[in-house]
Amino acid sequence: MEVAGITRGSLVVAVSFGTEGIATDSLVLGYTNASLIRPSMEALKQWKVAPARLDGEAVPVQMVLTFNYTLEGAVISSNIVNHFFFDHFENMGDGRFVYQIQPANGVDRAPVLRNSVKPKYAKAAEKAGINGKVQVDFYIDETGTVRMPSVRSEAHPYLAEQAVAAVREWKFEPVTDHGRPVLVAVSQEFNFDGSK
Repeated sequence: MEVAGITRGSLVVAVSFGTEGIATDSLVLGYTNASLIRPSMEALKQWKVAPARLDGEAVPVQMVLTFNYTLEGAVISSNIVNHFFFDHFENMGDGRFVYQIQPANGVDRAPVLRNSVKPKYAKAAEKAGINGKVQVDFYIDETGTVRMPSVRSEAHPYLAEQAVAAVREWKFEPVTDHGRPVLVAVSQEFNFDGSK
């Protein structure tokens, strides 16, 4: 990869891999330079990984990947003083993130849900004693759209599927930080307790 003028940088991306080991969705969570996005995403499309397995079966999985770039073997003749100074301070110069995910508690106000859908809970599942809590982690992008919902591994597969299906349909008002729309990570717990 060659990106003119960048001596080092990072890109953080959340990626969903399907049961075939191919990336099915991705979301950029942070970067030091926007020029790193396109080549990184193009490379990611070429990847094929060993599928995650649960009880011997291939399952989809989500993970957060960090791409770190460093230009090596080059002679840099301009701004050498700045590069020497910045290389010693991680969050300055080339290493400073200019875009990054915001924590939900560090924004102008808590996320406001505009469209909510409750998870389905089949009577047969309830009668069969399938119950428990499901923690759904997801991102709200700058338009208020839910992105990449996932559950913790201890959740019952049926309950996890229902919780994720519901959250995918949620819509929020765009979350802002100092009036500017931002990407945030949030979590929602559902309790399928069978007592209706």
